[in-house]
Amino acid sequence: MKVCFVVGTLGRGGAERQLIFMLRALQKEGVETRLLCLTRGEAHEKEIRDLGIEPEWVGSTGNRLLRLRRIIASMRNKPADIVQSSHFYTNIYAAAAGKFTGAASIGAVRSDLRSEIAADRVFGRWQIRLPDHLIANSELSVNRAVALGVVAQRIDCVRNVVNMSHRNGSVTSRADKDPVNILFVGRLSKEKRPDWFIELASQLRAKGNRVKTQFRIAGDGPLRPELERMVCERGLSDVVHFLGEQQNMAETYAGADILVLTSRYEGTPNVLLEAMAYGVPVVATKVGGVPEVVTDECGVLVDPVSLADLAEAVIMLTEKPQMRNQMGKAGRAYVQRNHSLDSLGRRLTGIYQKVLEAKRA
Repeated sequence: MKVCFVVGTLGRGGAERQLIFMLRALQKEGVETRLLCLTRGEAHEKEIRDLGIEPEWVGSTGNRLLRLRRIIASMRNKPADIVQSSHFYTNIYAAAAGKFTGAASIGAVRSDLRSEIAADRVFGRWQIRLPDHLIANSELSVNRAVALGVVAQRIDCVRNVVNMSHRNGSVTSRADKDPVNILFVGRLSKEKRPDWFIELASQLRAKGNRVKTQFRIAGDGPLRPELERMVCERGLSDVVHFLGEQQNMAETYAGADILVLTSRYEGTPNVLLEAMAYGVPVVATKVGGVPEVVTDECGVLVDPVSLADLAEAVIMLTEKPQMRNQMGKAGRAYVQRNHSLDSLGRRLTGIYQKVLEAKRA
């Protein structure tokens, strides 16, 4: 079987990490894969090349029709059975390329669907209508797609996975005199609401939280200068630290006591699964597919419009190291059962076979 992926970007992000997991899993299943990308010179290119896959750049122009023409030409030169999009906004490219080359097309739904459709404006609805099939990473997105008219047989849920190797799976209890390390991981952009994380640090200081805390921000993005100003203006430079982009998150997760997710909307966030795989309990806004992952056993869900609820949940966990340890162990066990790499290849090839049979029929 031959699969060609159409990719919007290979920068550091959840969809890109999942793409690499898919490529690895498919190689183990004997599937021949290749990759067409709209951008080049980005963070994950080396890792993909290490898999023996050379990303082909098809984005030298911003004109959508010219990009599509190059994608079609490449696929005609090297035919594929499946053309699969790894980003929502590249679904139309995959669908159109499939129509012109005879390949079955699969689109991606990576967030909560509503926000993706809104962000893509006039093209939003076509991104789910044109592909032969869709793969979402949460049941919420599947249900929303069906409510918008997608036939249930045309969409599958494939949950995000995490590499569980080399992870100790427990949070070490800290003495009361040690700071509790609270972590934010993600792109510093509006949908992730990193400003709430800084407001959280400010509220804990104002409340006179009896447990000493440190706040760490792993990631980069357009809001960083504004966030750095916020930290200075609130006098938080001694407790809020910007780590920037991290090539290897192992040490960052291993040193965290609580992960906080402040997003406005999400699909199934990789950062939650990664933190839980390291045994880190989470406090997260109840958005998108987050409730499908975070239960009372491994973390705390809060109202996505209440910063006060977020602060209350974080304060509670800072004061209860035993609860943090219990949640950390439960979270790691959950990820091991439901989000490991082991079954990903079989799951994808099963979907491919179904899609190809439907296309032939």
